[in-house]
Amino acid sequence: MQNIHPIFVHFPLALLSVGLLFDVLGYLLKKQSLTSAGWWCFSVGVLSAIVTVFTGMQAEHTVKVSGEAHEILESHEHFQITSTVVFVVLWIWRCITREGIPKLAIIYFVITVIAVGAISYGAHYGGELVYEYGVGTAVQPPA
Repeated sequence: MQNIHPIFVHFPLALLSVGLLFDVLGYLLKKQSLTSAGWWCFSVGVLSAIVTVFTGMQAEHTVKVSGEAHEILESHEHFQITSTVVFVVLWIWRCITREGIPKLAIIYFVITVIAVGAISYGAHYGGELVYEYGVGTAVQPPA
C-alpha cells in the first residue's frame, strides 16, 4: 500500500481545534449555531483522526526509520493514538448529550484542551520526522 498518511494528517488538527473553538464560543455566547458547528467539526475531526491513525500505522511499514528517528516515531505514535482514543471517548460522551455540551462543561473543555494539545504535540513529532530526518521522503539527511 502506498503511503497516503500525509494526505490526512492536517484534517484532525484543524477540525478538532476549530470544533473546540466553536464549542467554547457557543457555550460562552449561548449560541446553539456555534455549538452545532462545533459538534460537526468535532465529529468529522474524530473520524479523520481515526483514519489518520490507521494510515499512519500503514505508513510505518513503508518508510525507513533508524536510530533517533525511531524513538521520535514511537513518541509520535503514542501521542496520536492516545489522543485519538481520548477524542473517541469525548465524542461518545458528547453523543449521549445529543450534540450539546455535556453538563460537566468545565471537565469536558479541560479534557478537550489537553487532547488538542496532545494531538498537536504529537504532530510536532511527525513534522520532525519528515523535516529533520527525511522520513517518508526521497531525500535522507546526512548521517
